[in-house]
Amino acid sequence: MRRKLLFYFFFILFFLLLQTTLLHYAKIYGVIPNLLITLTIVTALVRSSTEGAAVGLFSGLCIDMQFGTVLGFYALLGMYAGMAAGIVSRRIYRENVLVVVPFTFVYSIIYESVVFILNNIMTGNISFVYAFTRVILPEAIYNCAVSVLLFPLLVKAGKWFDAAGPVRKY
Repeated sequence: MRRKLLFYFFFILFFLLLQTTLLHYAKIYGVIPNLLITLTIVTALVRSSTEGAAVGLFSGLCIDMQFGTVLGFYALLGMYAGMAAGIVSRRIYRENVLVVVPFTFVYSIIYESVVFILNNIMTGNISFVYAFTRVILPEAIYNCAVSVLLFPLLVKAGKWFDAAGPVRKY
């Protein structure tokens, strides 16, 4: 349990720092990947909905503290994305990258669409087609590429967690 907490804590902070600093130099068409939502989705698909929801909650909380105007908005969306991806993962073969990539694509599109709509619903100026073609779709493709790199790391980490087993004190 302690291994999981340290692992996820380290990677959430590392991806947050990476996303807010160095990835701005790796823009493709003005879009950078959302590493934290990709971590949430891949964790939920590879491990479970509980771990995915926890990673989504804490990574969303980090995004809220960094960028958000309301504390809890991204945390709740991340938690729901982790839960939804984890529910699907019960019915699929988890340890195949060809399964993770399309689900990452779909969940990235859903997540970013919900964020866009909820952030712009009160302005009345919702040009969803432009946002979808210029931001949401390229970011989802970019997230798929990141998920291919993130997948082996989380599979190995899951095996490491399972090999440790429960700690028994007598």
